[in-house]
Amino acid sequence: MRIRTLGRHVAWVLCLLCAAVTAGEAKTQDARVLARLNQTRDAFMARAAEEGYRVCPAPGIALGDPPAFGRFDPGSNSIVVATWSRLSPERRQRFENLAAGRGGGGAEALFGDGTYGWALVHELGHWWQGCRDLTRPRSYGAEVGANRIALAFWRERDPRYAARMLDTFRYLRSAIPSPVPAGEPKQGYLEDHFLAMARSPGYTWYQADMILELADEAPRPSFHKALSQPLYPW
Repeated sequence: MRIRTLGRHVAWVLCLLCAAVTAGEAKTQDARVLARLNQTRDAFMARAAEEGYRVCPAPGIALGDPPAFGRFDPGSNSIVVATWSRLSPERRQRFENLAAGRGGGGAEALFGDGTYGWALVHELGHWWQGCRDLTRPRSYGAEVGANRIALAFWRERDPRYAARMLDTFRYLRSAIPSPVPAGEPKQGYLEDHFLAMARSPGYTWYQADMILELADEAPRPSFHKALSQPLYPW
């Protein structure tokens, strides 16, 4: 009986130790992610200032699990970015499925590549819209404008990353069924169902579709040009 009790005690201690190690690893990972996000934010703001624009106070950055993987809150002037360690099991499984269908790279890598790079700068685009007093929340024009800014930023800062993300968006648009019913306009349908869409895979489809249309814009807008049109094209 004592041996059995001792065995249960040892197992309990080991479970606690494993949980502590896992929590420590997640905390370390989140610290690295936050440093990366802050670095990108600072680079974005520095480039805007170099282009001669008046730059508003820097938005704070926090980690969480927002519905659309990133969210700018104008009230607190902060951006919440999703991190892998905080994703729900259901959302992780979504990326597991997408990564498996793509046949290369892991789910966490697929998530991090898009969220810590693209989603952050997309939300900085929304921050910029507020900075320029040109906001239209939950509108197609605001989403396209933020994506146009993100694409111009990454094409300038890291062309290889921009090209890789365009490949990813091509895959996502083909892998996720279009949420737009036949006969419905894409713009109107998104604006009429924005909150529900933001919580579904359909939002990812919309983002991928917008970005791929923007990729064909000729001539390509410079970062300065993209910043000058925060809402695009409306």
